Formats: sequence, structure tokens, C-alpha cells
Amino acid sequence: MNRRRPLVFVISVAAVLLVFAPIALAGKGGHGGTGTGTGSYTLTLSPGGPYVFGESVYATTDVPISLAPYIWMKCYQNGVLVGTADQAAFPGGWYYLEPLRLGPSASWTGGAADCTFTAVHVSGGKTVTDASVTIHVN
Repeated sequence: MNRRRPLVFVISVAAVLLVFAPIALAGKGGHGGTGTGTGSYTLTLSPGGPYVFGESVYATTDVPISLAPYIWMKCYQNGVLVGTADQAAFPGGWYYLEPLRLGPSASWTGGAADCTFTAVHVSGGKTVTDASVTIHVN
């Protein structure tokens, strides 16, 4: 019998656990984003507020790139959706590192609105919210 086989197996299992443990634990604990934040990671807008209609902002998150996160923006006036945008938060993804515009849109031609930025990823076929920030646009 070869006594090295069980040792190689144990070392292999330990190596796999060390690789995947940070990913499995990534959704636990953590902090909210800038402003009104929720979730396990952060979402930061730059520049900081106050925000004005027509301004461009950059949204970044610390959600691991391995989770292929996206950032969604939804803006509302009096409870009516007036602006949306989304982009990848990982290199090579859809509109990665492009600015998001706080208006105008076909239904948002001016005035104040509230915009929510959400960092998400898909896990097991379900969308997981990692961080969320809501701002007021003057």
C-alpha cells in the first residue's frame, strides 16, 4: 500500500478549501456603501454630493471581480421611474468604468429625483444584492 495517497488527498482537499473559502465567506459581514448602504460590500460614488441634474458620476464597488458584479442605477421622481442604467463592475464587462448620467432621459427632463445605485451578482441563478446607495439629485 502506498501511504502517500491519503496525504496527497488531504493536501489536495485543503488546497481547494483555501482557494474557495474566501469566495464563500465574501458574502458574510462587511459594511454598507456610501450614503444609505446595505449589503455585504461597499458601493462608492465619485464625485461626492451634492448631486445635480445632468451630472456624471462614477460608481465603484469592492465586490470581488470573481463574482462578476454589475452596478444598476434607477432614478425616480415622485415614485415614477425616470432613468435607468447598468454596467459591469469588472474589467472587460459592459461599460466598465464609464460614468453614469444623472439625467436627462426621455422621461426625466429636469427637476429633482432620487437615484439608487445597487451592486449585484448572480449566484445559483438568483440575483444577490451586495451593496446599495441612494442619493438625492437636485
